[in-house]
Amino acid sequence: MNSVAEIDLAIKSAGLVECEVLRAAGVASRYLYNIRAGLRPLTPRTVNRVRLAIAQLKRQRDLEAKGRDLELRFPERSSAIRSYRLAVALVAHKANVQPGFILAADPSRRATADEQWMRATRLRRLAIYITVTYLDIPQADMARALGVSKATVSLLLKELGDERERPEIEAALAYVEEAFQS
Repeated sequence: MNSVAEIDLAIKSAGLVECEVLRAAGVASRYLYNIRAGLRPLTPRTVNRVRLAIAQLKRQRDLEAKGRDLELRFPERSSAIRSYRLAVALVAHKANVQPGFILAADPSRRATADEQWMRATRLRRLAIYITVTYLDIPQADMARALGVSKATVSLLLKELGDERERPEIEAALAYVEEAFQS
């Protein structure tokens, strides 16, 4: 890679976007423009920075793709489900119930007349909220891990926002927020 044309070819063949590569390399797009215009020379340092940035971005893209493939093949190993189960354990501890109580409440039952099932559902919704909001798990990943649609996760989060005044929910969220503010 000794010319701008070779840099452009390397970026294109890697399937990357030029601005992302330049950002990762710490090179301003205007600087590359000036090199193309002949106002600045192409230095070996710039070439090395771009080469390393391309390698880093390709490695990152490949790791992300492998992670998505693994999550689809082994959903129980995904970071979303592990984070969710951790949130379930926290919520169960705060509500003085066993995590199995929350995990055993099958949402497909829709047993709204059963008070125990409704309590487990509210706690489950709270665990999903904590996972998405505080543990930064995207809603799409959460939906995939739970085997529901993205719309379902979005609806659960909206419903929790409407029920936030409940003492059990408010106490658990205050507990989590205190940990994140410390």
